[in-house]
Order: sequence, then structure tokens, then C-alpha cells
Amino acid sequence: MHMHTDRYIWLLSKKLSGDISAAELQELDALLKADPSLAKGQELMQRFWKQRETGDDSIHSSQAFERLVSQMKAADVWEEAPVRTVKRAWLAPLLKIAAVLVLVTGAWLLYSHNANQDDLRTEHNQRGKRSLIKLADGTTVWLNADSELKYPPRFASNSREVYLSGEAYFDVARDASRPFIVHTDRMRIHVLGTSFNIKSYPGDRAYEATLITGEVEVTLAAQPDKKIRLKPSDKLVLPATDSFQVEHAHDPLISRPTYYPPEDSAIIETAWVDNMLLFRDEDFASLALRMERWYNVTIRFDNKSLEQLRFTGAFKKETPEEALEALQVIESFNYRHEDDALVIY
Repeated sequence: MHMHTDRYIWLLSKKLSGDISAAELQELDALLKADPSLAKGQELMQRFWKQRETGDDSIHSSQAFERLVSQMKAADVWEEAPVRTVKRAWLAPLLKIAAVLVLVTGAWLLYSHNANQDDLRTEHNQRGKRSLIKLADGTTVWLNADSELKYPPRFASNSREVYLSGEAYFDVARDASRPFIVHTDRMRIHVLGTSFNIKSYPGDRAYEATLITGEVEVTLAAQPDKKIRLKPSDKLVLPATDSFQVEHAHDPLISRPTYYPPEDSAIIETAWVDNMLLFRDEDFASLALRMERWYNVTIRFDNKSLEQLRFTGAFKKETPEEALEALQVIESFNYRHEDDALVIY
């Protein structure tokens, strides 16, 4: 938090505890007038304090604090260091102002987190569309088709956090004082300055993080205590179960990016940034899903056995029909147009 925010919380805590002087009250009013964001949160702080349980402070205030900690942990705004400090504070006899300060500080952090979430901008790409996004810190993001990125217009003073569903390539601006964190529903990627690709489409058979340069740390949603460090050219693959339930996902695998051809430098995982759809020894079912997103079409299999056909190739400017005709040179199958879909048989 900024210094004026810390001072505001201290003065508000004194006001709520009934221990504020006239001079301090005047200073609090001046802070509120100078910073509208502080005034915006004051009503919530006062409501929080009024609704606290009455009675023995050592019991009821502690219970209110524990409930607040649970909410903050769920919102990912609670850090370990403050927890240890606060718990020692609750075990020792404190003045009422200290108890109020802890509760109001916690409520302010939770409020700030929720307010930031509400202020996020959203970039959503339909199938067949790819876009380039420049973030406020200088980070460049290439957002793939059928993907969504949420990000703040300005980053906080101590971290840079964005939220991804789908696939994106990040070239992160280095800032040692503010780690860059990408949240997906499957994993959280923590970096300082690097370039990497994340593929996290809901419902896919696997979710991937491919590191190109730098170093990242990945935390899995299903295993929050386990941290995985990736080095350049590492690719983390998190397979999903048949039901696609993250909490029951298999253990992640570390492999290498796929090159096409093997002796070339083109990386399949990131070729889409250069408007190329590359594939090597990929089964038809997986390739068809990528083609759906790439071309904004629907592909359906009448003959399920054809899903197991495997292909190696590259598409760039082909139409969906031209792409399928090129695949027909490699393997025997037919296709037809039916109800706005391409049906493989």
C-alpha cells in the first residue's frame, strides 16, 4: 500500500475505536478529499465495523478477524508474513485501537482486491481472430483465437496481474520490483521478465505453458503447495482427466517444445503468433479443434475412427476447404458441408 493509504487506515482505525483527536480527524478529512479512491472505500469500512459482533473483544473481534482472513485467502490477497505478525498480536493483550487496525487493514485489502477486479478491461477474441495487446507496463501480449484476457488499465505498485482463458503469448517487460502473474483456472504463472506461451482452453485435453526465454514459476490450481520452475525451452503439460475436472488432474509433465520440421527453428507452440498453424504427428481430433478456432468453423466427425488419423503440415493462408483437401493428400477421408459445419466421413 502507498504511504497515504497506510496513514488513512491508521486514522480511520482511530476514528472507529473512538480514539481520534480533532487534529487527526481534520487530517483524515483532508486525505479523503485529496484521494477519491479512499473516500470510495470508507463507507464499506464503516459498515464492516458496525456489523462486527458485539461482546468480548478478545473473542468476537478475533472471530471476525478469522472470517476476514478466510475471505482474503480465497481472494488471494493474504500473505504469510502478515499472518504470523497478526496472530502474535491476537495472543497478546492489545489496546482496542490495535484490534480495529487489524480488522480495517484486512477489510481494506479485500476491498481493494475486489475493486481492482471490477476495474479490469477485457479483450475477447472470437474464433478466427487474433490480436496484439500492449499493457501499461510495456508488456506485449499476442492473444489467440477463442481467447480472453482481463487486465487492469494500470498495474498496482507491487505486482502485475492478468487473467487468461484460452491461449496467449507474453513478452513481459522486466520489472524486478513487480512480478508479473498470469492467472488461469488451471495454473498461475509467476515471472519477472520473460517470454512464454500459455494454452489453457476450458475443455481441452491438456493445458500447457511453454517458456521461450527467462524463467517462470508455475503453481497448479489443484496443487497450490507445489511450485514448478521452468527454464528456457521447457514445456509444462498438464493433462486433464476424461471429465476435465482440474482437481483430479494428472501430474504435470515437463517436455520440450515441438519443432517443425525437427531440424528447423519454427516452434509449433508459438507459430500462431506469426499467423501459421503448424502441426507434427498430430491426431485429427486435436487438429480439427485447432482448425475450428483458427478458421472459425465447426468440424464434426461422422466416422469416429478418422479422429485417430495423424498429420504433419503447415497452414497459413489456406481456406478451411483448401486445408482439408491438403490433408486428403496424406490420408484417405471425405468431407461435406452440412448445417454450417464441415462433416468428416
